Amino acid sequence: MSRQEVSASIRYGVLSIAALWLLAFSASPSAAPALEDVAAGVKVDTTQISVSGISSGGFMAHQFHVAHSQHIMGAGIVAGGPYYCARGSILDALTRCSRFAMLECLAFKLDPKLCGKTDLAPKGRRAIEAAARASFDEARKQEAAGKIDRLANLRDDSVYLFSGSYDDIVPHGVMAIVFRFYADPDKGAVRQGNIDFNGTFPARHTMVRDGFGKPGGKVVGDCAVPPAPPPAVATNAYIDDCEAVARQQAKKNLCICPAASAADGEVAVACPPPDKLAVCKDLKDVDLAGAILERIYGAQALDKGRLQVQENELQAFDQRQVFGKFSDLPYSALQNASMAREGYIFIPEPCRDGRQCKLHIAFHGCKQGGNTDYRPGHAGNLFAKFAGYNEWAKANGVIVLYPQIQARSLGPVNPRGCWDWWGQNYTHAGYHTRDGKQIKAVAQMINLVAGGQALMEVAPE
Repeated sequence: MSRQEVSASIRYGVLSIAALWLLAFSASPSAAPALEDVAAGVKVDTTQISVSGISSGGFMAHQFHVAHSQHIMGAGIVAGGPYYCARGSILDALTRCSRFAMLECLAFKLDPKLCGKTDLAPKGRRAIEAAARASFDEARKQEAAGKIDRLANLRDDSVYLFSGSYDDIVPHGVMAIVFRFYADPDKGAVRQGNIDFNGTFPARHTMVRDGFGKPGGKVVGDCAVPPAPPPAVATNAYIDDCEAVARQQAKKNLCICPAASAADGEVAVACPPPDKLAVCKDLKDVDLAGAILERIYGAQALDKGRLQVQENELQAFDQRQVFGKFSDLPYSALQNASMAREGYIFIPEPCRDGRQCKLHIAFHGCKQGGNTDYRPGHAGNLFAKFAGYNEWAKANGVIVLYPQIQARSLGPVNPRGCWDWWGQNYTHAGYHTRDGKQIKAVAQMINLVAGGQALMEVAPE
């Protein structure tokens, strides 16, 4: 046998083994059941479906809301960014839509002035308005092409936006573009009373929560705002208990009125001071999950408060089988979308007993997806367990769906495990439309939880 024949034989053997391994792996049963089995018997109020997310999940929540506005009635966006912000470019994603490039540059101890030149996020009213106009123009283009639902659907929706005042990853100006996208009369035109923008809360790039149901140990951070140093990247779950910090700031800003009344003859100081009313209002949002759900569904829908939740009440499901509903190669499709084998869902018991329940989809951020609970004796996803949604959901009849992304270094390139909000070298040029691989997968999940209805359009691959 010639050298060429030997080489060809080896290549054929390697490819055959790889193909057999892939076939066996894709055909092997998952440890998690199918989503339709987990959600069997559940009844969803299809007029009460909403989304929220943090960081890349905030970008995805906004994209999903715009793409499927016919069926999504509200959105919460925490430290995310505007529709088509990156314009299909990784470079723009790292410089115009976030400060990732600058932070990486500084981490290598390069010249701060040089690093600062990579911070191209919009600053100032004109730049923000121009970026919002470009974002909405892209949405109009996709609407005209039939790739997203009608933008007029956004007008009656409820929207909650959050940008921590110490967020050094997604600057305030980027979130301000999202506000303009929704609020401007010539754009989303969301009704004035239906949108909240909390842009002054003292927090870094994190999912803010309080101490209710907080796990022991160091799973949840302590809201280390300046002058305290930021949390170590390797151990940061991007979920912080900021209740103590908010209380301290509330006292500082006279949001908490002194118990003693003014002495006779003295003029009482307004409490809170008129110029601090907005700040004091923002400081009340120490539980973002609750603030988001209240903005979307109304305070009356959450009037039963919160209930303690056990970790085992969260259920895993096989995301690969979701892809099998619209793809002939579900495992390859799952990988190409950079999605994890398992997603998670929280279903309150009353929702299994015939009660019609609301459905909320919560998108995690970068580095928050997949099996992130490394505590001895534990497994699963920290965001799905401890972001704060489940406690409200259990008491008030809200199903919470947690789709999951996993990090990938090759095909597609997604080393931080982010949702796709840039497209280039990732999932699909139409990542921000109904054709986006991740958007299709989540839409299919919603259809399955809603009893197998073809509620949202999911084109076959």
